[in-house]
Amino acid sequence: MTMQQLEPVYNLRAKINRLQAEYKQARLDLTAAEAELAQEQAAVNAFRMHCRLKLDNLIDILLALRADKQALFTRLQLLQQAQDLGIRFDEDDPFWNLDEDIDSDSLADDADDLLLPTDTPHDKAAEKRLYRELARRFHPDLAETAVEQAYRTSIMSAINSAYQVNDIQALYDLAGELEPGEIAELAGIEVPEVRRLRELILKCHRLRRKAQLQLRTLRRENTARMWLRAQQLDETDADYWSVIKRELEAVITKRELEVVILREQVTVLEAQNEHVDSTIDS
Repeated sequence: MTMQQLEPVYNLRAKINRLQAEYKQARLDLTAAEAELAQEQAAVNAFRMHCRLKLDNLIDILLALRADKQALFTRLQLLQQAQDLGIRFDEDDPFWNLDEDIDSDSLADDADDLLLPTDTPHDKAAEKRLYRELARRFHPDLAETAVEQAYRTSIMSAINSAYQVNDIQALYDLAGELEPGEIAELAGIEVPEVRRLRELILKCHRLRRKAQLQLRTLRRENTARMWLRAQQLDETDADYWSVIKRELEAVITKRELEVVILREQVTVLEAQNEHVDSTIDS
């Protein structure tokens, strides 16, 4: 066999050696990402339990006030809409089943920026952020070929289904799916050993992306942010629990006043709504 004939063999062996080294590094990166996620999840979960022990009563009071404010705000907007339309507001009339149309962003204020521990490591807002991130990756409109569009459509359908039933774990699993470009890359590899190694590398990359996405989502969750803040305060020798209790008490006082004002506004509009009823009846 001549050197010319041996050159492709040497090149193939060199490529396989490079891929084997890349696979080894990919496994190390995956192990590190999964370990970081597991460590932070354990710390945040322990902190969540500690929060409940230290702050349970204040948190329950604030959450109850938040629910009261939301309910009163929704009723106030519906009464205002009825007044603007010159018709009566009847909560039993399906026409007024408009909760989804109420602008909840109008409720946002400094008090709502206060971090409160959540009972689970994710919430609806986290699911929405994850859904949007996946949609940016897999939306069919981004496809360049018919094959890629079919793949994107299939994944996007699964993403929509998981989001509709609040299956956060399924969304994380879908985050680990092959990128459309990776599908095309594997299809173009003819040498079985090269394809096998490349598939293993891409699998490690997918699993690492999934772990990194879970970690990013965790760090945006309130309890994780509280845990980080507690660590920062510890470094300055501040008493975290005293600080957060004072903040909660201040917000409770503010929220109680907001609820009183909203209730008074609702009472006024309800009286006016009854006047509309009597005018229509006469």
